[in-house]
Amino acid sequence: FHFFDPARGGDPVLWQHLFWLFGHPDVYIIVLPALGIVSAIVPVFSRRPMVGYFWLVLANVATAVISFGVWVHHMFAVGLPQLSMSFFSAASLVITIPGGIQIFSWVATMLRGRLVLATPMLFVLGFLISFVAGGLTGVMFAVVPFDQQVTDSYFVVAHFHYVLFGGGVFGLFGGLYFWFPKMTGRLMSESLGKLSFWLMFIGFNATFLPQHSAGLSGMPRRIYDYSDQLDVTVYNLISTIGAFILGVGVIVTVVNVLVSVKGGKKAGNDPWKGNTLEWFTQSPP
Repeated sequence: FHFFDPARGGDPVLWQHLFWLFGHPDVYIIVLPALGIVSAIVPVFSRRPMVGYFWLVLANVATAVISFGVWVHHMFAVGLPQLSMSFFSAASLVITIPGGIQIFSWVATMLRGRLVLATPMLFVLGFLISFVAGGLTGVMFAVVPFDQQVTDSYFVVAHFHYVLFGGGVFGLFGGLYFWFPKMTGRLMSESLGKLSFWLMFIGFNATFLPQHSAGLSGMPRRIYDYSDQLDVTVYNLISTIGAFILGVGVIVTVVNVLVSVKGGKKAGNDPWKGNTLEWFTQSPP
């Protein structure tokens, strides 16, 4: 097992291929459940069926499939052949198409419906804003010269947190508030839920938005300290304050869950007026 040892004829770049062949699809494995959750919540709180449902499902499946063909955009600064980088650059652009289809489907459903801004829907809106922002910086990584400039910088950290936290976690929190009444028979507090959302949304953006600028200023990732010469102290201070606000927002939801499990308002079978099968049985089932 000397595949990665140059002294024995191996190549450490093979290890990078192996790592990112796992590492990039893993991002989509985390986000895909959130995409499904959002697709379940949007029609309920828009009070109309999903626009372009068939294409939405097809785009979700396409995202899962194409995700296995883009891993090399993590390796554009390694020194790979130009032809290889061109192929993976194209694949990294193509995977934005199913993402765009899903976003247009969700937004069209909301625009053509009668929006109800309950807590689950607020988390979906936070998801949409963050996921689009993260997707736009993701498209930038498909451009080889730009990617080579920001590789291993905090710009990358900012990007994937906008996708993973802004996309994945906001989607999961929306799902928690949405199905909590079905799981427990009780509603969570709307006032605490909305407080949690706004703390999380403001804290999240305060944490990760400045990291784009820190990365463009040259701050490398995977470090515990940074040079004063980079002039990124303000970005890191804002980021730290934002992280605490974000943490408080998560704690508010934890408190909401603990309080509502026993003392929440009884939900009935279908508190959100949903029309999928789980709402046609009693709560909890």
